[in-house]
Amino acid sequence: MYRTSVVDCIVLNSLANSGVLQTGDTDKINSFSAALAIQRESTKYGTFNVPYSKYKVFSQPVLVPVCPVYKVKQTYHANPYIRVGKIDILGVSSSSILHIGSVNDIKLQSRVKHVRNFFTNPYPESEEEEI
Repeated sequence: MYRTSVVDCIVLNSLANSGVLQTGDTDKINSFSAALAIQRESTKYGTFNVPYSKYKVFSQPVLVPVCPVYKVKQTYHANPYIRVGKIDILGVSSSSILHIGSVNDIKLQSRVKHVRNFFTNPYPESEEEEI
């Protein structure tokens, strides 16, 4: 048995980069975000046009754990409403979701690769990461 969600007030400061605000019941949600974050010591490097395929993180398969078989349970809700006074959130971003209501099936995925370009290695004692 589903219940009705009642929210008096939502304060959401930022919604960006494949983030979603969803109200109401949903059967299926499938969200994906891929980001290449580049930090440079100088802007004199020219253009930086690198395909996602260069980095393994964007092509590796997702290992989804096998969920055990569950037993169906019956519940009775004396109150047909879920009531919330106020939701206050700074931000929803990068394949995340603020969902008010019920959802049957949800799959969210976010992949981020951070790249730092320096003239000299700021961490000489550490090994450089393999691509």
